[in-house]
Amino acid sequence: MKVENLITLSIVSHGDAWRVSHLLASLQKHEQATARFQLIITDNLRDDLPDLDPSPWTSLHILRNDQQMGFAQNHNRAFKLAQGKYLAILNPDLIFDQPVIEQLIIRLHKHQADMIAPKIVDENGTAQDSFRALPSPFEIIRRRLPGYKFKPYQPDHDGLIRPDWLAGMFWLMDSDVYRKLGGMDERYRLYFEDVDFCTRARLAGMKILVDARAQIRHDAQRSSRKNPYYLFLHILSAIRFFTSPVYRQILSTQ
Repeated sequence: MKVENLITLSIVSHGDAWRVSHLLASLQKHEQATARFQLIITDNLRDDLPDLDPSPWTSLHILRNDQQMGFAQNHNRAFKLAQGKYLAILNPDLIFDQPVIEQLIIRLHKHQADMIAPKIVDENGTAQDSFRALPSPFEIIRRRLPGYKFKPYQPDHDGLIRPDWLAGMFWLMDSDVYRKLGGMDERYRLYFEDVDFCTRARLAGMKILVDARAQIRHDAQRSSRKNPYYLFLHILSAIRFFTSPVYRQILSTQ
């Protein structure tokens, strides 16, 4: 049952116990109405997370996996427990430095959008590449070449940016959006789930926004640039997306 004004937060921890602790502390500090939050945390390592105090939240669910699951599978499974009118998917390495969620909900409705995210910055306040144009195979290669530098879109007079896709580190939407799109495609593993989801949203006529006036901090891990296994997963996911009907269909609309 969907509860009006309730916000479901879905967070997946993969050995991120201390990051989750910092994230939740920052939520409680800056988002005053934490009693509006249904908190669903997936412990992808089964017993890495300690039990948490449920009192600040409307409800708290900790899902402990018997075996590790992918990003899409974890959030899809968490969504089966979601009761909120709104769904927010958050990376465990985010930190709230200001109130964000209520403003995003207001802007979501005011501008008749379907998905929205804040501007995401690093510890130095530099904007991260958390929103982009539709990727191409050439662009994926170019991003790894020396000298590449992300150039963020400039917001309009309302402080809004309209990218093709939002990185899955922070999404906020009406729960019905996630439901209508059937969640994320579980055939992707760790990469391109967000590209595919946002592309399917656009094909369904949905509007995607970034509110540049709302800001949150993120400690990027960039695992695929450090670990050959994650690079392998990145390449596999890229091949899957660029050979998919979803990609061919969106190209035909441009």
